[in-house]
This record gives sequence, C-alpha cells and structure tokens, in this order.
Amino acid sequence: MRKVKIDRLIKDARRVLEHPFWIPDLKMKTPYTRIHDDHDGTFKGSITVGFSEDGDAWLNVDPTHNGVSLRFRNLFGGGVSLRVRNALMILALAIKLDNEKKPQH
Repeated sequence: MRKVKIDRLIKDARRVLEHPFWIPDLKMKTPYTRIHDDHDGTFKGSITVGFSEDGDAWLNVDPTHNGVSLRFRNLFGGGVSLRVRNALMILALAIKLDNEKKPQH
C-alpha cells in the first residue's frame, strides 16, 4: 500500500467535513452497528449510526453497557475496528471545527 502523508489526510478530512454530501452505499432507515474492541467476549457495548429519510444522522450508544466508555483501539493497541476509530477521529475534528465556528454555551 502506498504511504499517504498525514498532512494530506488531514486536508482531505477537512475537505469532506466542509462539503455536504451523501454516500450512495448507505441506506436511510438502516442501522449500522459496531461492537467496541474491549467487550471481553460479552459482545456488549456498541454504537449505532443511522440516517432518517430527511438525511439527519442518529447516533446511539448501547444502553446495556451501563454508561461505561466504549473503546475503539488503535492498530498498535489491538484494534479491530480501525475504520470506526478513524471515523470517530474525523467526528472529533468536526465537533472541534463546529465549536470554533459556533460555540455553544
């Protein structure tokens, strides 16, 4: 695999975040769920993302996990959900940028 420069990836992430779009491979009213990496064989503790017919995004955290943090590990930490981890990092960047542009009290 070709090595990608980190500054290029950051630029691409910002470009994605600044332009509204829809990914045709995703379906509305379809839940996309992933169990976190530290379930220790219980298979509990998941996040679910879905989109309503109006395009709004919905995020749910597994309520049976009793409010304990869910961890999606890095490759070197034994991660098995590396794409989810990367997407969450992009989500964090989106929150940071929105907070800078329109702070909430």
